[in-house]
Order: sequence, then C-alpha cells, then structure tokens
Amino acid sequence: MIVALALGVPAGASAQTAEAGRWRDGDRQLYDNKMALLVVLLEAALQRAQESGDEETACLIMSIGNDVTAQYLISAPGDQAIRDRLSGLKRDLASCLERMPPRLGPGF
Repeated sequence: MIVALALGVPAGASAQTAEAGRWRDGDRQLYDNKMALLVVLLEAALQRAQESGDEETACLIMSIGNDVTAQYLISAPGDQAIRDRLSGLKRDLASCLERMPPRLGPGF
C-alpha cells in the first residue's frame, strides 16, 4: 500500500493494481513495450557509466529487465525466444555486477 501511495495510486486501488500487474496469456505487446522503455533507459545509463563510472544505475536497469522477462516467462513458459533472452540478460547482469567496485560500510 505504501508503494501504491508513493506511485500516486489511490489506496483503494491496490487490488486493481495487483490485478493489472499480472501478465495475461499472450500479452507479448505489453512485455515488448516495457522492454523497449527499459532499453532506452539502459542506453542512457550505459552512457552515464562511461562518462562518470556509475555502473550501479546500469546494473539496476538490467536487473529490472531480468525481472520483467522472468515474470513474463511465467505466463508464456513455452516461448523459447524469451527463455533465450532471459539467459542473455542474466549473463549481461552478472557481467555488470562483476565490474562494480566492492563496497564496504553499513549495509554492504
């Protein structure tokens, strides 16, 4: 509910929000739209990483892409192209995380 309020969703709409967040069978267009947006964000984050060394933002966006793809795959388990894409996304994320410098301190 706190997340819903932070996103500007009325408190009573949380059940509707949960329903809207579920993938429907064959909802490939919604998946493609989400991934297209993430690609644009990732391109900007990668450019920023080159300019300022901020790898964290790029890795975060890659992680979101992994999650979106994994969730879609639950509704379309037979989609081999998406399964292959998820494997590639996981490799890319692992590579991104390996490039990040180790952090020390509270919470790390």
